[in-house]
Amino acid sequence: MRRKNPLVCLLFCVLVVGSCAKKDDDEGTKTSTCRTSDTAPKFSESDVTTPPSGVQQYLGDQYDVTKYLLVSGYNIHIFGTSTVSDWMMVYTYELARNMVGSILPIEDRAKFDGQQFFVITDSDPEIQGGVAGQRNTGNQYYTVINEALVCDTAVDTIRPDNAPEYRGWDTPIHEFGHAIELTLGLRETTVGIHQADPNYNESYSAEYFAWATELWFDARITGECGVDAVSPYDIDYFHSKFIAKSIWKPTCMGRP
Repeated sequence: MRRKNPLVCLLFCVLVVGSCAKKDDDEGTKTSTCRTSDTAPKFSESDVTTPPSGVQQYLGDQYDVTKYLLVSGYNIHIFGTSTVSDWMMVYTYELARNMVGSILPIEDRAKFDGQQFFVITDSDPEIQGGVAGQRNTGNQYYTVINEALVCDTAVDTIRPDNAPEYRGWDTPIHEFGHAIELTLGLRETTVGIHQADPNYNESYSAEYFAWATELWFDARITGECGVDAVSPYDIDYFHSKFIAKSIWKPTCMGRP
C-alpha cells in the first residue's frame, strides 16, 4: 500500500526504458524485455461511458463512480470517479487486460470474472479503515488505485523510511498484484517459497507477491529489468504463473 510523496510531484513522467532487451520467447522461457507497452489501446478516451445501473457491487458507500469501461474478455469492471481522467480509464483497462491475459494457466483468467477496479484521485475519500492518506488497495473482490500516484513518486506505507523509488505504473501494478494473488489463492504458496529466504520477514508476508509482480511487469525506476530483476525465490514461481513475454506496463506518455 502506498501514498503520495508530498515532497516530490512529477506530474509528467516520461519513463526511460532500459537498453537490456533480450530475445522474446513465445514458449515462455527465462527471457525479458525492458519496455513499456507498444500496443495501441483497444479503446480511446471517447469510449469511456457511464456505469450501467446495478453493476457496482463494492464501495458504493465510499465512491460515487461516474466513468466506466468493461474488460469484456474477462468481465472486469473499470470504474472511475468524476475527477479521474479518461486517459487513466483507458490505460487502467490496458493494465488489467494485459496482466490477466498474462496469467497461466489460461483457465485461471476466468477467475477474475466480476472483478471490480476503482480509479480515484486525491479529491476522493481515503479508504475506510486503512492507513491515513491511503487510497490504494487490492483484494480478491476489488482493486482501488489513485491516479495521482501514476507517473509520480510514492511513499511505501509498509516501509516508510525507505527512499521513494516507486513511479510509473508501479503502484497500480502492485495493488492488482495483491488481487491476483488472493483471487488465485496463492498466499500460502508465496509464503512457503519465501520462508526459505534468510531475510524473510513474516510481518511482510502479504507483500511478497505484489513486490515480485512489480519487477515482473517492469514497474520500477531503479534500473532493474523485469524478469531479470525477480528474486531467485520468485523466478520459477512466476514463470509458472505468467507468460514471460507479456511483461510490459502502460506508458506514461500523454498523461494529463
